[in-house]
This record gives sequence, C-alpha cells and structure tokens, in this order.
Amino acid sequence: MIFQLLSPLSTVFLTLCPQSLRKPIARTCVLVTAGLLSLHVAQAQTLDYVDASFSVEYNDKRTQAENHLKIQRDHDQYQIHFDLDHWLLSSKQKATFDMKQCHVQPMSYAATNKQPFKDEKHQTIAFDWVDKKAIFNSENEEKTFDLDPPLYDPLSFFFEARCELIAGKKDFIYPLIYKGNKRTHHYKVIGNDMVQTGQGQVEALVVERVRSSTTRKTRLYVAPSLDYLLVKFEHQENRVVKISATLQHMDYRLSNR
Repeated sequence: MIFQLLSPLSTVFLTLCPQSLRKPIARTCVLVTAGLLSLHVAQAQTLDYVDASFSVEYNDKRTQAENHLKIQRDHDQYQIHFDLDHWLLSSKQKATFDMKQCHVQPMSYAATNKQPFKDEKHQTIAFDWVDKKAIFNSENEEKTFDLDPPLYDPLSFFFEARCELIAGKKDFIYPLIYKGNKRTHHYKVIGNDMVQTGQGQVEALVVERVRSSTTRKTRLYVAPSLDYLLVKFEHQENRVVKISATLQHMDYRLSNR
C-alpha cells in the first residue's frame, strides 16, 4: 500500500545541514514512517506487504537521502521496518502490532538513532495487554504507562487512522507514547492537492496535524487512488526550515481475507 511511502517513514538533509536542523530531521523520520503506515486495507482487502522509498527535500531542494519502508503481515500481526542512512543521522525503527477489523493493538516498538560524534541512542516500548501496562526503556530512564484507556506507539496508530480516512472521517485524535511521554496527536483533513511522485501525478487528501504553534506545521498527503497510501510528507519547523519526503517507488500487495 501506500507505504512505500511512509516510511514512515528516512529523512535527512543536505550535506551541509547545520546541527540546529538535526532534531527536525529526526522528527521528520518518525512522521514519515508513520505516514506510510497509514496504509492498511480497503474493505475486504488486507495489506500483505509494502516496500517503498521516498526522496527527501530540504526547503524544496532534493537531497541525497532516502527513506526506506518495509511492512509485512503474518495473519493478524504486522511488522514495520523503517531505515534511514545519512551522514547526519542514521535511524532504524521497528514496530509490531496486531490488527483486526481496523482495531490496532501495539505489541512492541524499538528505535535506534545515531548522530555524528554522539553515542547511539536506543528506546523500546513493550506492551502487556494482560496487565494493561506498557514499559518504556531508554539509556536514561524506565517508565510504566497504564493502558486503560489504550495507548499507541509512534507508528502503529497510523494504520487505524488510515481506516478512519477510508471511512470518510475528517478529524481524529490518538493518545500515544512518544519519547517517553504520553502525548495526544490530533489530525484534520483540510482539503485536496495534486502531488508529483516518482510514479506519476496523483490527487491526495491533505491531512494536517493540529498544533498550538502558528509556525510549526506537519502535513500528510494520502492518495485514495493508491489505496489511501501516503505519497508525501511535509514538516515546517519554523519560518526558514521546511522538510518534505515524496514517494518515488513503491511495491505492495493486497489480498482478500
């Protein structure tokens, strides 16, 4: 499905990208990955696998970086792998979750990030639905979260959001564990736009994250003609920094269940 797009789904900047831009890049990686994830199923069709790549643009200029996203299904369980390799940032993310009739239940999440001249950073989230607890671990801390009501990891909730787009919903909110804290992500469909991908021009729904900031903007472009696949991601960090990722190639398969 669309995930060849998302990653979410590897965003990195131009070669001389200053250190002040590395956090926006890492944030883009997470969102892009996630975007791709939104893929899922249309009606009776189920996503079997996705293999996608995205180009990365900084202030509307293409860089040498690429995002790579792979999704595989084994019965009701999905695995998502997202890889980014760039001299400014190396990032790997993996999520496992169960999904039945558009209901997502996260099982595990792991992320590894490496920046030049800095130690590699790791974080994991383990979900225990029997005891309704989620355990977050990083180098510096361990936290426990209550799963009643449920929480999501930074990737898997996009699959459920995709189902809501297919159903025609224009506004959705998801609680998740992000960087060791409980966060709420709110998205709205704000219109339509044409997107030029590596596989041709497509019409896409524009889904924007609702923020209190007037300068920071995050938008996902999802194409109904490509099984509601994410074909583009944009993040405006401030008035001078804009990062985007655009689908270049994707291979995916849907099947009847």
